[in-house]
Amino acid sequence: MNDRTGTTIEAADSTGSPSRVTRRAVLAAGGAVALGGLAGCTALDGLVDRVGAEAVGTTEASPAAFYDGSGGTSSSGGENEGTAFYRSDPVDVRYVPPALQAASRDIEIDGWSTSTPTKAQDYNSSRSNKPSSIWWAGPGDGDSDADGIDDLVDLLDVERSLLVYADAAIAAVDEQATDDATVTLDAFINATTKALKKGDRIERCSTDVCGTIREHMETVRQRAGDADDAVDAGEWDAAMRSLQEARRTVQGDVDDIFDDLDSDDDGVLDGTESLYDYLDGEPTIGERFVVSLPDAQVRGDGPALAAELTPERVLSYFVGERDAEGCAESDRDVAVHRELACRNLLTSTLEVGEAVGSQLRGIDKNDIRRGMTARSVAAFGTSGGVVVTGASPDFDGSEPMARISGDCCDPDPECCFDYDTWSEETASGEAAVSETFVVPVAATPPDSPLPLPALLYVRRIRHDDQLLYVGGWQIDDGALYEDSATLLTADGPNVVAGVTRSDIEDGGVDLQSRVTGRKRPGRTTYANVTLSAPYDPNADYLPAGAGPVCRDDGEVWCWGVQSREALARHDTGGCPSEAERDAPAWSVVTALDAPVLHLTGAADAGNDVKFKAGAELSKAVN
Repeated sequence: MNDRTGTTIEAADSTGSPSRVTRRAVLAAGGAVALGGLAGCTALDGLVDRVGAEAVGTTEASPAAFYDGSGGTSSSGGENEGTAFYRSDPVDVRYVPPALQAASRDIEIDGWSTSTPTKAQDYNSSRSNKPSSIWWAGPGDGDSDADGIDDLVDLLDVERSLLVYADAAIAAVDEQATDDATVTLDAFINATTKALKKGDRIERCSTDVCGTIREHMETVRQRAGDADDAVDAGEWDAAMRSLQEARRTVQGDVDDIFDDLDSDDDGVLDGTESLYDYLDGEPTIGERFVVSLPDAQVRGDGPALAAELTPERVLSYFVGERDAEGCAESDRDVAVHRELACRNLLTSTLEVGEAVGSQLRGIDKNDIRRGMTARSVAAFGTSGGVVVTGASPDFDGSEPMARISGDCCDPDPECCFDYDTWSEETASGEAAVSETFVVPVAATPPDSPLPLPALLYVRRIRHDDQLLYVGGWQIDDGALYEDSATLLTADGPNVVAGVTRSDIEDGGVDLQSRVTGRKRPGRTTYANVTLSAPYDPNADYLPAGAGPVCRDDGEVWCWGVQSREALARHDTGGCPSEAERDAPAWSVVTALDAPVLHLTGAADAGNDVKFKAGAELSKAVN
């Protein structure tokens, strides 16, 4: 296979030329492209290259990858003073050339991808947090009712939140504090009313226990109203009796639902035991990728990669069935390589729920996982950056998808959310970095028995006349464990370092010098390493100004949005101190702004050289 060099050319004359000659048709049958996979295609190469040289400007691309920390991180992995460091596996490098339609032909240009999974050892053992009861992956077979299980899981979270409101009201009435009793009773009544207004989950549920829940909720609301009237009349004993009756009813529903969901009383929902067993071993807890393409456009206002590869379209290359029928077929002006089109770039299969799938036009309805627990995302600004976490859809500040920069999030996503553009770009040295899209997904690694809750993120970077689509997914710990949260962090745009082949040999890249001016540039040290540890807001791998688990300004923080029960504790001022917790608040942290290393000065290099260099980029960091 011949090697290409960059060209600047005039428009092609298509007179008398054959139509739709494409190497992509040859590649489509072969999956990932190996170096010798196109031997014997010299004539076809020559035709495609000649047309490309006449019709398209820049055609060159080189591999890029996240810095893995091997050059500068002091810790070598494993655990250190309660912190577990999870490093990525060796980089998988692939040649993934897309095709631009020009002069009635598909003009194939360069394309590269790098990807790497992150695995953990004994993921459960590093913490004492109990498994949560809010994650249900659903049947994945189109049964939106999931035999009532998904609705029961949802109702359990609702009923547990009602217990929190009931306990807060009982405490206020016990102290005969009129103002506090009025506030907490109003919150209890409002929560019960809100639950009843979303009665469709009760109607869908077909189990016996669901047959009595609506009636019980009506009774609970009535008793809370009776208690409110009794407080107004100064009849504290009557108010207490009404509240205690209401609480007994709620507790009974909680017990009945949990008995249905956990028949063997092991503290783990039936059907999810295999997932926690998987997490006890060496699970995949995340993946990273970078796709490098030339910033190419066909002459004469023809199709351009940058315009065609919108956020919506890029997200669709990572979400849905792998190798679906017809996945490599395309009549678009830009056709990506089958590794992307058929969602084979990552080792895991990613799926979205109905809230996200209904918003993305590029997601086939058959690729929506119905019956899984609904998750949203929430972004919190700090004095030095932003923290993004998974969240309950009931949190007012959460969204089905988030778009964030290093400073924080879109201030009005419902008004102005646009999946067709990458939004404003921020300069980072010689690179221009877009905002990041974050989406809740279900991720199924190849060795996992069930899907994991996860957060998918992706952004675009322009560097060296190339388009870098960078991102990954990370396990959503807050959906799996109590008192835990996954934190995706950033304190600015990604540092993008051009790396030459001599840099790889000599270790000549100094990342620390490229982040001067940031308050806490810890990611040049920790790179794309995932850290799992008891939460410490002052840790150097978090952006400056990260809040405590329980904020003293009345505002909610990441742990308070993971479930309805957690939201209720925040609403009632019941965020437990560290001394009151059964286990420390846990954090799983990975960086949206991890440094990216990009091979440069390699226009004349052959693909074999680029393959080798792409796998060794992190060696360039001193």
